Amino acid sequence: MKPEYLGDGLVMRNASRDDIPALLEHFKGVHGEGVIDQLRVMLERYPRFSWEDCFIIENPNSGEVVSCVMLLQNAWTLDGIEVPSVEMEAVGTLNAYRYRGHIHLLNEKFEERAAQLHPVIQTIAGIPYFYRNFGYEYAARLGGGYAVNPSLIPKIPEGEREPVTFKAVTSRNFKEFLSFRENHLPWRTWTRKLRPEDAAYLIYETSSDEQEAFFFYLVKEKGKTAGVFYLARWESRLDIVELYLDNHQHADAVMRFALTRAQEWGEIPVRVAPPNQKRVREYVSARVQVMEIGRYAWYVKIPSISRFIETISPLFSDRLRDTEFNGFTGELTITTYKEGYSLSFERGVFKGITESDEKNPMNYNLRIPIDSLTRLLMGYETLDDLTGHEPDVQCAAEMRPLVRTLFPRLEAIVDPYY
Repeated sequence: MKPEYLGDGLVMRNASRDDIPALLEHFKGVHGEGVIDQLRVMLERYPRFSWEDCFIIENPNSGEVVSCVMLLQNAWTLDGIEVPSVEMEAVGTLNAYRYRGHIHLLNEKFEERAAQLHPVIQTIAGIPYFYRNFGYEYAARLGGGYAVNPSLIPKIPEGEREPVTFKAVTSRNFKEFLSFRENHLPWRTWTRKLRPEDAAYLIYETSSDEQEAFFFYLVKEKGKTAGVFYLARWESRLDIVELYLDNHQHADAVMRFALTRAQEWGEIPVRVAPPNQKRVREYVSARVQVMEIGRYAWYVKIPSISRFIETISPLFSDRLRDTEFNGFTGELTITTYKEGYSLSFERGVFKGITESDEKNPMNYNLRIPIDSLTRLLMGYETLDDLTGHEPDVQCAAEMRPLVRTLFPRLEAIVDPYY
């Protein structure tokens, strides 16, 4: 990206390694002191980061980074299907320069770069409503958690030991963490892809206990790995995240361990991010006896509906197999009221998607605006959910069972990694 000189004396350009000190000052001013270690590691160690993915507006006179938007290349998985993604991260503008449209300008550069990378989805864990202006839509639950009251967690009886022990994860055994996690990921959910090389930026030493950080652990029972989780220390609290267990009752030991660590860090409160394993989630919910504290939702943009459908299409045959559509041959036609698509099937096997020039919406089986279609494709809402409150979502009666089968609800509870 060539530097662009803005009318108010500011310059928009790609950042470089030389800008790290100024970027960290910017992050401190926008996001707070506690994120500095984390964002420094992101800039220096994120395995898929390139400086052409970091866009800034600078005040050349003061040397300040006024606004920043970063693009992180990653992937999510849907029922085991890898979905390449780009994520918008470290978004912000210094208070003195806000409300001048800087994020809109940087977003244009972000979109140009994203178009070069051809992601299947674009994601952001954003603030309420704002990113709808850029074409994003709510599509998955973001974190949240159950507050842990120490008095409700049973203590170990006198003379007995914990049924499990905890081993800290390092870059050397990070693959063991990933292997257990992969083997326990449930179907019909979205998760964010983790790779062995991601240990380089997820596991790091902090400069103080006030800095946000992640601490990964293996749960060991008689020398065997029986679970995994990580502790996320952020905003003066401690979250237990990505909790996967062979025995759901070991959640008690994990919560006792987290409460001990929280005392070491100034008696900060502890929460459990809702586990993706249903049995573990119900056990934790019953144990803590409090309602879940919601956080927000992921925004997602699907740049190409055709590319998205083609990417997840291996799932369609499995979804049709044990239904009345097992041998379905025909087409499902969809319009967003602007673009049209035809999904072809032969004997229960997806054959392809083509774009349609048909202008009359009534000639399509499913009529659905793009924001609602994003929610449907991501499993955030089902067809029945959408038709219950969106009058523009309409479907031919005989095709509703097929749409329900192809696009079920996905119970995605995704906590962010940085």
